[in-house]
Amino acid sequence: MQALDFAMQLELDGKAFYLAQAEKMEDLTLKVILEELALDEERHYQFVKQIKESGIYDYEGGTIIDRQPDIFPSPGQEGLEKEKYSSYIAVYEQAIEFEEKSRDLYGDLAREAKSDGEREAFLMLQREEEAHRTLLWRLLQFLQRPEEWYPYI
Repeated sequence: MQALDFAMQLELDGKAFYLAQAEKMEDLTLKVILEELALDEERHYQFVKQIKESGIYDYEGGTIIDRQPDIFPSPGQEGLEKEKYSSYIAVYEQAIEFEEKSRDLYGDLAREAKSDGEREAFLMLQREEEAHRTLLWRLLQFLQRPEEWYPYI
């Protein structure tokens, strides 16, 4: 399988994963985050598909972080019950692994790029996947140790 085909499949797999997990979420905030990540993966898929079909590297970046800056509940909102969120920890760990795999793939594609435009496109995708990974890692930390995050929300 060519690298672009692999990247496209990876993005579709990520989208499917995030949508499936969003369906299972009871917590609305976490559900929205997963749905937004699925949207990002669809945008990435469409971009890589565009590259493959036309060779055009025209992409306007942006991630869930740009659209959902306030992802943690405020103290007046739903409580921070660790028991409620503990069942979600495996989902976030798996999602982090997925984002790391995507980030690494785009880094490899950037190193193998034949032009500056191609390299910049893959580096931008790599940065977006790293932003996803960072977001998910922070959520995981929040779920595992909410008492450490409480002063910041």
